[in-house]
Amino acid sequence: MTTSVPVPALDRDLIGKLRADAIASRWSVEHLQTVLSAAALDALMRDSRLPALVELAEQEDPAATLTRFFILGVPARASALDQALPSLGALGLEALGLAAAIDEADAIDEADAILALPRLCAKRVGAQEATARPATTVPAMTDPSGEAPGSVEASDPWMRALFDLRPHAATTPDGDHEWWVASDLSEVQTGKPLCDDHVLGIGGATLTLLEMTVREGVESALDVGCGCGIQALYLATHASRVVATDLSARACALTQFNAALNEATIDVREGSLFEPVEGETFDLIVTNPPFVITPDSVRGAAGLFEYRDGGMDRDNLVRAVLREAPACMARGGTLQMLANWEIPGDRDPDTQWSGRVDEWLEGLPVDAWIVQRDVLDPARYVDMWIRDSGGQLMDRADYERAFTSWLADFRRAGTGAIGMGFVALRRLDEAEAASGGRRAYDLSLDGRVPRGADVSWALASLRAPELWDSALTRASDVREERHYVPGSPDPELLILHQGAGLGRRVPVSSAVSAVVGASDGELTVGQIVAAVATLTGAQAQQVREEVEAPLRDLIRWGFLTF
Repeated sequence: MTTSVPVPALDRDLIGKLRADAIASRWSVEHLQTVLSAAALDALMRDSRLPALVELAEQEDPAATLTRFFILGVPARASALDQALPSLGALGLEALGLAAAIDEADAIDEADAILALPRLCAKRVGAQEATARPATTVPAMTDPSGEAPGSVEASDPWMRALFDLRPHAATTPDGDHEWWVASDLSEVQTGKPLCDDHVLGIGGATLTLLEMTVREGVESALDVGCGCGIQALYLATHASRVVATDLSARACALTQFNAALNEATIDVREGSLFEPVEGETFDLIVTNPPFVITPDSVRGAAGLFEYRDGGMDRDNLVRAVLREAPACMARGGTLQMLANWEIPGDRDPDTQWSGRVDEWLEGLPVDAWIVQRDVLDPARYVDMWIRDSGGQLMDRADYERAFTSWLADFRRAGTGAIGMGFVALRRLDEAEAASGGRRAYDLSLDGRVPRGADVSWALASLRAPELWDSALTRASDVREERHYVPGSPDPELLILHQGAGLGRRVPVSSAVSAVVGASDGELTVGQIVAAVATLTGAQAQQVREEVEAPLRDLIRWGFLTF
């Protein structure tokens, strides 16, 4: 286990200079989209640096310098950083704790290793350049004055980034934002295993939660397990008061730094789950908690990674969040979280996966929408999380020892699969709670990741008026696809397509298709069903039984509105 570097200094004067310099240097997502291809930017999101290294190899503008330094991990001369950040400078970066001077030989070794391949590829474009310089030479490291390396180092030392710092473009109801977000360097950048208090940056799971969060204006919002603070930054754009909590002191410090860097007001508190906000309620709670199911045997060998492991047994951290959350939710308030849950080996993970979550929600004064977007067998789950923490850097024997210990733990527990997805809750008022909470479970959503509006509607649909007395309206983007056996007058298969919303395609019966087609807001579902029964010669009750469940699903998914 490596040792963490100290957290950045909360020096608001220096942070203000960093922000001003980043703006002046045009170090933004929009600018990077002009100097990097979409493929290179997409690769960066997957922690693949080489495409960006190749494309930035010959670019020397300030944004390119900062990208190479903070995101790609290439050492830079202090003079280059002074040019890119004229107000703060290299000394200011050091004072903030974002960078440190390193030995000349170490810098050249690191840069050679990082830049050799893209520079070599660039040289192959022209034979003259290829013969003029050896592949291991890094032009940017050559001192034009011809002075001895030692004298240059004294006046213009090499610097290494101590944190990942990168621009982030955000679009929220109050407009577009250009932010900069600091987090710990990944093992891809350092070539070293992660520390147990590692603070993640903006990954795929983070982006999923950001997209699906309800962005309506609220009085108060809470981010549980704030990490680098990106969820809290978004919340601060539409909540009057934002509180962010985390068990990790390091995460709290980075959230405070990022809040200051982006001029956001966030109340950051250290502590486990809801302990720091006991007795308070919030209109909106978001959380991507450390829910990874980790056995004690693995914790003892590899350490406790705070960003993914809350230290609880099995999947009980998710249970704890769901059971404790309602006490901190205002009436009508919403909770949105990413989660996973164990599925016993004797249950079908596609049809019998919801039992554990159902037990957790029993008796709570909430409506709930639960979606299982993926299912992993224990071996795939273990491999994914070992690799997540730098498994590619592990000795083979250590990898196999951790893998077998982890897998044996799942076997002892009788776990057949692990479901991964999200949970959305709405806190009921007293009248609603008296009749009990309502729940809907969806196995995968084949279309797009739900947006905030989709989540809000799904929860609202659980309190839809009486179905048969409702006059439903078909969404304007719903289309029908029909499949026929050649020569047959009747379709063999009907599929409803949704252009917006979740973007789903749903096979339906002819009766459901007829009801959807006639739903223009004029007739009630009961009236339409009676008409369908008359036209088809079926019993009205029979048609009701056939269409009820599919219609409720179509309402929840936004095909129909009331």
